[in-house]
Amino acid sequence: MDTADDGELCVWGLGLIGYSLAGALARAGRTCVVMDVDPERVSRLNRGELPFHHLPYLPDDFGAEVLRGTLRATTEVADVLQPGHAVHILCVPTEANGVIDASALQDVVGRLAEGARARPLYLIIESTIAPAWLDTAVHTVLGDAGWRRGLDYHVGVSPRRDWLTDRERDMASTPKVIGGDSPEIVALMRRLYASVCDEVFEARDARHAAMVKVVENYFRYRDIMLACELSLALPDFDVADILRLASTKWNMDLYHPSLGIGGYCVPLAKDYLGTETGAREAVAALEGVEKETFSTLRQTIWQHGPVGRVAVLGIAYASNMKIHTRSPSLPLIHDLQERGAEVYAHDPLYSPSEIQGLTGARPLRFPEGLRHCDTVILMTGHTLYRTVDDATLRANTAGAVRIFDNHGIWLHREFGAGTRYLEVGGRHFQPRRGTSRS
Repeated sequence: MDTADDGELCVWGLGLIGYSLAGALARAGRTCVVMDVDPERVSRLNRGELPFHHLPYLPDDFGAEVLRGTLRATTEVADVLQPGHAVHILCVPTEANGVIDASALQDVVGRLAEGARARPLYLIIESTIAPAWLDTAVHTVLGDAGWRRGLDYHVGVSPRRDWLTDRERDMASTPKVIGGDSPEIVALMRRLYASVCDEVFEARDARHAAMVKVVENYFRYRDIMLACELSLALPDFDVADILRLASTKWNMDLYHPSLGIGGYCVPLAKDYLGTETGAREAVAALEGVEKETFSTLRQTIWQHGPVGRVAVLGIAYASNMKIHTRSPSLPLIHDLQERGAEVYAHDPLYSPSEIQGLTGARPLRFPEGLRHCDTVILMTGHTLYRTVDDATLRANTAGAVRIFDNHGIWLHREFGAGTRYLEVGGRHFQPRRGTSRS
């Protein structure tokens, strides 16, 4: 355990999770090396810069730790397989093209199985995983290479559950759940995470720790789906306002009806859960329900009149993040184009060429480009859209007949007499009974 406690920690993956963890541990006094296949990201970190461009509002950077020599990155696998590298924390992607995917996890474990020289080896998985992958992508791979479980290696799981662009929900302030398959790995995880997290809670083993993240996301997925289903079931009610008022009760969270669920965590929760035999049938049925629900909500736009020239604001699935994985904006734009609308799109985090390449829509300048559109659909609550002043917004939407607001961002704004504001899930947006869903 001396090597594990005193040696350089190896973090696999220089995305948000790997960067923030390695930086926090380095700031707490540990020495960390991050292994990543992207030479540009590695080079940027080693210059003390933020290694990626898609999170411009990230509150922390760790340039000081780089300069101090406690944080570095490498593209050389051999660099992290030395005898002094006993602790490996895996922060690799576990989705690809909008579906769950264990291949990156299995590849890293395979590289460790083939070349790691430390004994014992301590593996900690921070990525979101299906619990079953511990056997198929970890234990089987190491076992086939001759590694003895509990002797040559120990495995722990602690999936990330914070929202790192928000100081109030960051890694330090979000309780950390850990679980391991041996007392040794649990003790190590508790020491490591206690230095960067205010609270640490222990699950009974690694499988249970992995399932905690899956269940958390699955609850959120079902709650969002319920909000959207209520907006269809109660067309004579302002469901968005009902949910806002309901959330004032101590045991109610706030959920808002919307045109879709985006990202690579919450929408995939049912898929991770569906790897368990007992949940497979129920989860499979949700795929059809989700598709039908959001298709119906998108089609509601045309119940309010013809759509000619339309502006879609926001390509990213969440505010202030350049991430469009499973973004609801993409199927919406596709639907609009299929129906013959002239679609313009804007997102402050994407270049015009990126927007055109991703969506096929014409890039739009905000806010002046709104002047030429009869319909505006605000999809993502980026700071730019939230903070545009009333006079500017009103002047540039004077020609819009309808404004659809996916999350109620402009709910309390005043628009011109000829402009109709419709909040998704609000009373005036709701689908009418007996209308077609095609």
